[in-house]
Amino acid sequence: MTPSLRSEFRKLFTIRSTYIISGFALLLAGFISFWALGYKGEPGDHHLFMDAAKTTVQAISLFTTIIAVLLVTHEYRYNTIMYTLTASNSRSKALLSKMAVVTTYVLAFTAFAVLFAVAMAWLGTTIKGNELVTQQFFFSEIIWRLTFYMWAYAMTGLLLGVLFRHVVGALVTLLLAPITIEPLLGLVLKENTKYLPFSAIEQVIGNPMMLSSSLAYNKAAMLFGVYLAAGWLIAWFLFSRRDAN
Repeated sequence: MTPSLRSEFRKLFTIRSTYIISGFALLLAGFISFWALGYKGEPGDHHLFMDAAKTTVQAISLFTTIIAVLLVTHEYRYNTIMYTLTASNSRSKALLSKMAVVTTYVLAFTAFAVLFAVAMAWLGTTIKGNELVTQQFFFSEIIWRLTFYMWAYAMTGLLLGVLFRHVVGALVTLLLAPITIEPLLGLVLKENTKYLPFSAIEQVIGNPMMLSSSLAYNKAAMLFGVYLAAGWLIAWFLFSRRDAN
């Protein structure tokens, strides 16, 4: 297992796309926090830092998910998947290694990005000359939601990469499902739209008190967890059985 983990970390951190995408995500998070929330924000906002953390996670989740997709699809594109499978005595170990590496990267990057966003929001407020009031940051409530949101999206990207094995198919599905497919299904399902996968994950970071039909944070997280577990069972079976080519 250890050699597989080392191999996956090497793959993740030796390709330029990881640094380019991560850097662009940080630039976007910093700009939003500094300009929109800090410099142009309302004076006396007691939730400035919490808003910066939530907005950052929503803004960068797609970028970390793309990195997770590329960790799998690049191997099929450049035909290096054969080396991955032959280097390990178990395909399950290879798949678990990818999941562990993506999880580690997402958790570390999320923590850094949130701290960076909070610092940029403070900097924007300071430069504007507004007085920073006492901040209300509900750690026990918001941290697990932000972390789960980022991790769940990254695991979804990795899942789609394993299922499609092609970068275009995985990314198109990732982009179309939440903004096209589920809204169309919502025309039929009405209030039951809240039980669809991407609707559920958005409710984890949203505010269920805004709509009486929304799920509570923990229920939305558990629901998406069920979808994710079912998807990974299928992905594991296919990854273990399908020909690498």
